[in-house]
Amino acid sequence: MTYSQRSSHPAAASDYTYLEYQLGQASDELAMAVEAQDEPRAAALRAQIAELEDQLALLED
Repeated sequence: MTYSQRSSHPAAASDYTYLEYQLGQASDELAMAVEAQDEPRAAALRAQIAELEDQLALLED
């Protein structure tokens, strides 16, 4: 299920909670990528985290 499908689903949990969970997962993966010195993966995860933070900021408005 994509994020847009999930957010429009009436039984879905809070979008805010979902985004916070996704941020936590991405942060954990980033820590592992940095530890493994996998720079391409770390860069992709940083971009993903920035996108999730932007989405979260839109919900906070």
